[in-house]
Amino acid sequence: MRILGLSDVHAPIFLRELKDAANEFEEADLILLAGDIIDRGRIEYYGEVVDTLSSTGAKIVAVFGNDEFDDLKEALRRDNPEVLFLDDESVVLEIEGISIGIVGSRGSLELPTTWQRRKVPKIEEIYENRVRIIGEMLRDLRDKAHISVLLTHYATTMRTLRGENPRAWRYLGHRGFETYMNEGLVDIAVHGHSHNGTKFATVGKASVYNVAFPLWKRIVDIAPKGEIILERYFG
Repeated sequence: MRILGLSDVHAPIFLRELKDAANEFEEADLILLAGDIIDRGRIEYYGEVVDTLSSTGAKIVAVFGNDEFDDLKEALRRDNPEVLFLDDESVVLEIEGISIGIVGSRGSLELPTTWQRRKVPKIEEIYENRVRIIGEMLRDLRDKAHISVLLTHYATTMRTLRGENPRAWRYLGHRGFETYMNEGLVDIAVHGHSHNGTKFATVGKASVYNVAFPLWKRIVDIAPKGEIILERYFG
C-alpha cells in the first residue's frame, strides 16, 4: 500500500515544482491533502493540482486549509468531485483489504490569529470544541478501522513545529490533539501549515508528518504503519 501526503502547494506558487515532483511516481493508493492547496482562495488552481495527482489512480482525501476560505468550500466540493473533503468529518476506506479510518479537519490553534479574533465570532470556543469533537470521532473509529489517521491543516503537536519561531507555535497548532495520540487513538497524523518546521515526529504510538511542500520540496511517501520511507525522495 502506498500513501502520499501533501499540503501548502499554494497554487500557483509551487505548482510547477509540484508537477516536477509528481513525475517521479506512477501510482499510489491514497493521497492525503492537508490544506492550502491553493493560495489565498484562488479556487481555479485546485483542479489543476488534482489533475496533476490523478495519474496515480489514488483515492484523494482532503481537508481545507486557511487559504481555502469558508465561503469557497461548497464550490471546491462541487468543482472537484473526485476529492473527498472532510470538514470535521470521518470516513473509513478499504484499501487492499485494510480499513483506514480518517478523521479530517482544518484543525485548531491555541491562539487564534488577530484576523480570526476580529472576524470570526467565538473563534477560541470553536477551536476548543473542535479538539473535543475530533477526540470523539477518533474514539468512534478505533474499533472500525485497522489504521487510524488524523488529517488536519494546522499542526497537532508542537514537535513538528521545531524550526519555526517558538513564539509562533501557538498560532500554528494545538497540543490538545497530543492527548489522543498518547491514548493510542491515532496511528498516523498528517498536517501542514508549518513551512519551516520539522518533517516528522512521534507522539505516543503516532507517527506525525508535517507534509508542507515548501518544507519537503517533494510529495511525502507514508507507509501504512507510519514508517517514513527516506530512500524514496521525490525530486
